[in-house]
Amino acid sequence: MRIIDLQKTQTNLWRKNLPWLIEHGEVSDKPHDYYAVFFKNAENARYKLSSLALDENGDIDRVCLSSLSQGEHIELEIDTLADMAAEIIHYKKDFQIHYASIFTFVLDRRLKIITVKTWLARQKGKLTSGFNAEQETISRDRVNLLKLLVTHYINQRPSRTISGFHLEEIVTLVYGTLWYKHIKNEAYSRRLNLLLESLVISGDLKEINAAYFVQGQAITTIVEFEKEEKRITQQLKMHKNIVRFMFIITIATLLIILVLLGMAGIVDLAAIWHKILEIKPVRFLLKFI
Repeated sequence: MRIIDLQKTQTNLWRKNLPWLIEHGEVSDKPHDYYAVFFKNAENARYKLSSLALDENGDIDRVCLSSLSQGEHIELEIDTLADMAAEIIHYKKDFQIHYASIFTFVLDRRLKIITVKTWLARQKGKLTSGFNAEQETISRDRVNLLKLLVTHYINQRPSRTISGFHLEEIVTLVYGTLWYKHIKNEAYSRRLNLLLESLVISGDLKEINAAYFVQGQAITTIVEFEKEEKRITQQLKMHKNIVRFMFIITIATLLIILVLLGMAGIVDLAAIWHKILEIKPVRFLLKFI
């Protein structure tokens, strides 16, 4: 027996928030501050919330959805929404906030956790963009770019109509939603365009109608890169261990020579130890111990 019926709770949340989402949708008087709701069923069909059908009591009877690919309209019982993948997007003037479920939307609507987190990330980007303008970004690397595309290809949001990526969308994924305001925005676009062409030549991506589609070769490329990266990491670790070992051997050899010279009467070990104790950091460390 379940203590909390998540499906029933989700249905109740949809019932309470769908009228508000419709009211603040694209038909609102705020073109830079509105919401859109997308759904995806088990057959991978994608829909967008268009309107609500109410009963004679003013309660939600059915939900009207429009297909993103076929242009048809369907009506569903509100209980069926809990069985579909959902995405709520809050469109702002220069960016978007994505909610992966009705739970995260309600939580953010009450506590503004995701909104504040997004705002802080944007402010941090504004403050650091000037300092990092001349630095190389790791995500510009072609393999890391390929990993990014593979991840977004696997975890496709319900609002996506195709599995391909356009150049502007990829630039936004890599550099953020404010990339077009940066002084180097044209350089960003050119660099990613060259990287994408390189991935197309190697067979990792396929370009169709200015959209880039992930291919099976991408997994092989990533696996080979990770193997090589792991090998280099192990070599660096081994090199560091050798350097540490040689340092210890050198110190031990110097101490042995010093002791032998002291036993031979060439070096006064007591005087050397007294000089060492006079060093203030050493005295402080011994007192602390």
